Amino acid sequence: MENRVSGALESYLEQIADLQKIHGAVRTSDLAERMGCKRSSVTNALQRLSEKGLINYQSYRPVTLTAEGKKTIAALSRYHGILADFLENILAFPEEFAQQEACQLEHRVSPCTIERMRVYLEFVAGKDGDSGQNTVTSQFNDFIKSKKELP
Repeated sequence: MENRVSGALESYLEQIADLQKIHGAVRTSDLAERMGCKRSSVTNALQRLSEKGLINYQSYRPVTLTAEGKKTIAALSRYHGILADFLENILAFPEEFAQQEACQLEHRVSPCTIERMRVYLEFVAGKDGDSGQNTVTSQFNDFIKSKKELP
């Protein structure tokens, strides 16, 4: 995902992927309904995604992801998983919050930061072998629970 598009366009791409799983191809009207916006806004976004080679788009025809679009969705999904894991298991956020926050952050965090988080998660997982959780992480989780002022 070196040539990333904006977070808004990535959101369109995710919705296209979701609708494509359900229907095989995506109609502009279905995407507008899902995104809660006008069809003209959707058309504009689809044109930009098409210019980037992420979707197959022609006026009045169903939309599908290209191979590059599928790669982008896979990368976003990977980003989401790493962020959610980090937020939940390192920063001790509740799972539901971690998932919601990961949805927001996956569009804004650089690939370099994601990779560093992935490596840190790998490092922490290997620290205590079978115990499954690093002593420092465990201590941090206990510390967070003691802090009443934190959300």
